[in-house]
Amino acid sequence: MPDVAVIGGGISGIAATHYCNRKGLNVDMYEARDAIGGRIGSERLGDRYVDFGGKNIGRKYRRFRAFVKHCGDSGFEDFGFNTSQIVDGRLIRIAKDRPLLFTLMNVAYLSGVRGFMRLFPLFRAVSANYGDGVLNSEFFNRISERHDEASLQAFFGERCSKYVIRPLTVRMNGAEPEECHVGNFGSNLALALDSYEQLQDGMSGLLNAFLSAGKQNRIISGSRVERVSLSEDGTSVAIDVSNGGRCRRQVYDRVLVTLPAVQAAPLFRTSMPELASLLGGISYYPVAVAVVRYGEKVFRHDHRAMVFDRTSPLSNAGAYGRNDLDLVRYTLSGAGARKAISPETAPEEAVAIAERITAPYFNLDGNRREAYVYKYLDPGLCAYSPYHHRKLEKISSLLERYPVIGMTGDYWRGASIEACFRAAEEAVDKLVTFPLINETH
Repeated sequence: MPDVAVIGGGISGIAATHYCNRKGLNVDMYEARDAIGGRIGSERLGDRYVDFGGKNIGRKYRRFRAFVKHCGDSGFEDFGFNTSQIVDGRLIRIAKDRPLLFTLMNVAYLSGVRGFMRLFPLFRAVSANYGDGVLNSEFFNRISERHDEASLQAFFGERCSKYVIRPLTVRMNGAEPEECHVGNFGSNLALALDSYEQLQDGMSGLLNAFLSAGKQNRIISGSRVERVSLSEDGTSVAIDVSNGGRCRRQVYDRVLVTLPAVQAAPLFRTSMPELASLLGGISYYPVAVAVVRYGEKVFRHDHRAMVFDRTSPLSNAGAYGRNDLDLVRYTLSGAGARKAISPETAPEEAVAIAERITAPYFNLDGNRREAYVYKYLDPGLCAYSPYHHRKLEKISSLLERYPVIGMTGDYWRGASIEACFRAAEEAVDKLVTFPLINETH
């Protein structure tokens, strides 16, 4: 019998499986969909695969890059950082390939005096210690205790929230500044301070390499775990799994739940209701993503992306890759998107909304749409909770009573791929400190 059941085949489940294997543990991974990947999953667009999430890899993603190397090191290509928005009637561009002083002057202009005075010390802290740019870091926990009663909008002020904070929160959290809190903002800052590359073979190539490398693992797809419960003596864990209308019970020495918090909560509703309640109180917001190919180039090399304000259901539109100037990635998130689209919205309608908003700024008029892929994700992006570190402390305290059950996911250290790998590594390290039954004999 494999040592560990990993519940969830998204990036957190993949990271957890990787770290279990490094500890010499074999894994059964349960995934409700037909294929692993979750929110970083790929779809075929014509003659290539395109990724819906996680495609931009920070140069500071140490853990994830080690994982890529372990899977065969497919190589990276530069993506850079290039975006723009309309501010006071002007098109303002920010690019990492411009001088730092120029970028800081733009950020100061976008922030206003009050916002910049609040923002700069946080930027400086994360720049000095990149490890602070995660959830539940000591630096931001101290800030949380002082300021989390108020929202990011109240903390930074209206101008800074509109032009600097919101582009980060709608991208990473699917949320507006008034729906987020400063104690969790370190993960957003780490995103802004990094520079990015893309996998040459995309996420689909990496997922295939992961499957090939992990011969000791079993991927059990199309199987939804409905319930997790502890054995009477507390030394093993039972999971109830449904597949094709049939339900079966499996017993493991250890179980590691890697689902988003709101999907993990129902697993414990009957066995650990207090844990279920804590998990269910973590906020998630939907996000829709479309990748569309056009007959001609949409972007210029020096103008490859744009973010839109809260009146727009489209939060941003950008080139899929530095040289994919005919391929547009549209993201619909935030309050405007929640009003305009839903799970029932036809993909064609959602793409048409995105095109109408983007057309005045890029080459879309008369540019024939050749193909597209579309996903509506709910739960989509995690916005955490006020005083989030307190909630994580309570969850950790409950799990200490059940050392054969571990948890990880986007709500532990942040939503970036690197944060998910860090959280998974920490969860596996904690889980293996409790000996297996067969290790005690």
